[in-house]
Amino acid sequence: MKKFIFTIAAVCSLIASQAQTAPDFTATDCNGTSHNLYTELAAGKVVVLTWVMPCGSCVAGGNAAENAVESFATSHPGKVEFWMIDDFGDTPCGSLSSWANTNGITKPVFFGNSGNAIDENDFGGTGMPHVVVISPNKNIAYNKKNGATNDQSGITAAITQGLTLSVAQIKAEDIDISPNPATNEIRISYSKAIKQIKVVAANGQVVIEQSFTSKRNPTIDINSLATGVYNLLITDVEGKRGTQKIVKQ
Repeated sequence: MKKFIFTIAAVCSLIASQAQTAPDFTATDCNGTSHNLYTELAAGKVVVLTWVMPCGSCVAGGNAAENAVESFATSHPGKVEFWMIDDFGDTPCGSLSSWANTNGITKPVFFGNSGNAIDENDFGGTGMPHVVVISPNKNIAYNKKNGATNDQSGITAAITQGLTLSVAQIKAEDIDISPNPATNEIRISYSKAIKQIKVVAANGQVVIEQSFTSKRNPTIDINSLATGVYNLLITDVEGKRGTQKIVKQ
């Protein structure tokens, strides 16, 4: 099992080392407002880009992106930007927003006839629809095209990952999870009181969530979880957040 955990850590490290940095850009939306990507990211926001033609096959991906973004509207207000872009930047704004609204996509900031200010080719080439999630550290956390974008859980997981970077972080070495791997329960050892704990599955679903007024070194029952690897998200009483991998045997 130790070898198994080491392999997971090695893979995660390799993925992190190969993370692609999003190129900066400045573009004007359909309301005449200018947006700079790096400025938004520096404010601790996650930015979700969605290119459409618009077309019938773009609807599912657009809806998946909007639903994923809206799932954070209450828990992280103003922290997730949703930008919908015409693929070649030459569709009139009215046509783009009308198409989106007709298909139940009502929340994006629209970029219609903006030219190539947000160039899809900078994010791996064309393919409709195309969804990209960019974390506050400028890394691309999600990048899929065509039918693969009908993936609300994957987009949600990428946004969740990005939001852990938007606040002060708890260093991994300051948190001790034991036992890990575990079968029935885990104990979280940390120097400060803990306010909230979430256990998140690989598909982005929160499978355990517990909130406390102030609790030190809590024990969490994981007996009901399926065997696998999960993200443990911790928020302390100062609002700092940390993430650890846990393995359920």
